[in-house]
Amino acid sequence: MAIVLGLFLLDYNYLHPIMKFNDTGTLINWQLDDINIVEPLHSKENGGYRGGVYLCIPNFEELSPPFSIKHGEYRLTACDNKPPHRKNLLSPADNDWGNIDVITDWEEVEEQNSKTLKVTTTIRAISDTAWVRPGFHPYFSITPNSFIDIGGVRVDVAALPHDSMQAYKAASLFDEVKLSTANYTASVNCNISPISENLSIVFGVWSDKKHEYVCIEPVIGNQLAQDGLPTPLALVKNEELVMVFTICANLI
Repeated sequence: MAIVLGLFLLDYNYLHPIMKFNDTGTLINWQLDDINIVEPLHSKENGGYRGGVYLCIPNFEELSPPFSIKHGEYRLTACDNKPPHRKNLLSPADNDWGNIDVITDWEEVEEQNSKTLKVTTTIRAISDTAWVRPGFHPYFSITPNSFIDIGGVRVDVAALPHDSMQAYKAASLFDEVKLSTANYTASVNCNISPISENLSIVFGVWSDKKHEYVCIEPVIGNQLAQDGLPTPLALVKNEELVMVFTICANLI
């Protein structure tokens, strides 16, 4: 019986490989049939990292005040490698955006020639007021002649400016973005709860001069600011914001 169970577990783990995370909860890689859908996490020559998938909490990009760190404290805060990832984030004294609890769970489902990644993140305000402008930050591996469809706009990845994020407002909260490469297609969307009147989603699109990968980043907040990104949301004590980010990849 033990041998049969062991063979079953071996076969199950082969067919459903365990997702691997670093010590701050960044997904290191995500593949479909040995093809990198997500660009593997790696070090840059001049320091820092590129690749993987992580959350930007409490804030996407830089916005000071009220925030202190580009892409937020979440990606720099240690957690258990095994999901769900649980973190308490507290603002520094000089930029008081508040105090929040964050729980993030990761699920994947693989079928023949397709794979789905679902990331469910719940932010709960601990302080009387907590300001948030969260985002989801996946790096996609690409091939030459890759392009992105956002609403009625087609974006040629090779034509993106070096290290300069482009913002595309979603026409509705239920829009999805589609990436097409020579090896696979992938869609990215986000479901949010609760939905408020001024809530908006903007997709940030970014690449570097080598165009070996592209980031497609849903950013959540209120009405847009002059930079094209949403303004922060104010959560009151014990209020929750739930975001479900989904990537669906299909082989060509």
